[in-house]
Amino acid sequence: MASLGRGSTLQHLPRCQGMGLAKIMAEVMVNRMPDKLEWLKNQADAMTECGDPTGALQLLYDSSKQFREDAQYIFALGRQYALLCDIEESKKYVKRAIKMDSSLKAEFLDDPVFDAVWDSF
Repeated sequence: MASLGRGSTLQHLPRCQGMGLAKIMAEVMVNRMPDKLEWLKNQADAMTECGDPTGALQLLYDSSKQFREDAQYIFALGRQYALLCDIEESKKYVKRAIKMDSSLKAEFLDDPVFDAVWDSF
């Protein structure tokens, strides 16, 4: 089952094929609504699922001017670093995001992507 991890699933399609469609849809929505962080995160998730986690990180970085003060954006960077197994960079961003918005701590603890980051503390 392919999943965006943000509430949308494409169960009837093979993993990357479904995510490829999700990636295209997210890209269209990012272009239509560039001020919506959720679509950017969806596009980064789809890129990662289709084997381009480094490209997903670059996509997030390319939006840094627009979202740099958004705790969810900082958290998404930390999550992407965790997916790339860069634990130290992930910790840096996750700590910063949680300082900005303490409610992100629950998301950090619940997301298995962060297991190695949690273990490193």
